Amino acid sequence: MTNTTTHTTTFKLAITISIAAISIGAASGAPKLDGVSFDPGFISAGDRVNISANMHENNYPGKNWDEDRKLKVVLKPDNRLAREHVTIEDDRDDSIGFLYPEAVWNQRYQVKIDSGAPTGMYDFELHIQYLENGEPIEINTQNGKSNVRVIREFSMPVDNEGVDISSNVVKTDPKTPRPGDDYVETHIRYTNTGNKPIEKVEIRPETPEGIAPAYSKDEKFYINRLGEGESTERTLVMDLDEDLSAGLHQIGLKTTYEDTSGNRYSKKLEVPLRVEGRPDLELVNAEKGMKAGGTEQLHLQVENVGGQDAESVTVRMIAERTQPFSLEDRSNYIGGIETGDTGEAVLKISADRSANLKTHQIKIQLRANGDSEEGDNSVYTFTEETDLELTGRTQSPLIYVGVLATLLLVLGSVYQYRFRKPVEENSGGEE
Repeated sequence: MTNTTTHTTTFKLAITISIAAISIGAASGAPKLDGVSFDPGFISAGDRVNISANMHENNYPGKNWDEDRKLKVVLKPDNRLAREHVTIEDDRDDSIGFLYPEAVWNQRYQVKIDSGAPTGMYDFELHIQYLENGEPIEINTQNGKSNVRVIREFSMPVDNEGVDISSNVVKTDPKTPRPGDDYVETHIRYTNTGNKPIEKVEIRPETPEGIAPAYSKDEKFYINRLGEGESTERTLVMDLDEDLSAGLHQIGLKTTYEDTSGNRYSKKLEVPLRVEGRPDLELVNAEKGMKAGGTEQLHLQVENVGGQDAESVTVRMIAERTQPFSLEDRSNYIGGIETGDTGEAVLKISADRSANLKTHQIKIQLRANGDSEEGDNSVYTFTEETDLELTGRTQSPLIYVGVLATLLLVLGSVYQYRFRKPVEENSGGEE
């Protein structure tokens, strides 16, 4: 009795194992995804990618080799990156032919990655269906349930650095640009830092206030092609305003280019331009006054408002021929003026007595050398103006001569009168 029970239990267990084996076999009825490959192997933003999904059939549904049954495998995006930045150009939505059990096949798709797609993992799904007479039929899935659709998943890595360009300054001429310099040459190297060639590169400089392209406001450069890792140089020539502040300035480079697939990219590059200080001389307390016909010493205050010390400062006065002035001293040497300090020049000037009594403008030329300790050997000149007001006239010395002459005439007449009167009296007595 015990043996019979044991044999019965063993028989039931064997049946259970067989059923389990059949169930496991039936559960493998859906095609398997062995692997996915991509071309190109390194995927970048802007690429057009060929996807190959390698699949095999473990067990055709129902083990019925009905050749009227078809297989349909559709590619669909499965996360936000794939939905927003990928276009499925060839989704192979037509069904493929009948597959025998254990058949192996390769399903191919083509997708386009947006040129501005970010770096990340792009998830996809393969939606698998069996069709019979055009209608989907049930497939046994791995959990033992039946469904008309089975989904296989995979991911595709994308790197947005596939197409990129960079810029850096090789040198500037002069080496230390300063405010007021013209034709400052900036030699810029452009490098393809991506992993694919770029073409039709167009670069438009965008300069800040106080800096302008020397030759054309619509300055631009072209580069026909840059292979992976290749570099080339272009020279940007600029004029610097005299009022440009010393320090670091950024030159914008609006750059557009294409990859070999015709995708177009736009990028804002920047290169630095360091501008060194320079002396900047100005007249302060420049209004003066004097009288027409007089001679005065003009005390002129000169301040260095620049970012660098001034050496060998000289002040020169310039009068137009039509102005009623004579220059007794045309120039005066001050010497060095440190930045923020003031120096004084003394110049003698005479005004014609017949000059109009008004405010006249006298040109003053300021000349200085740059700070030799800073390596600045430039000579700077500045033209200022000072107001010279003629407030009245001096009296002419001829007036005093006339008065003296009149006085002498009066004295001579008196003298003659005193000495002639007695003679006239004597003559009368004799008569």
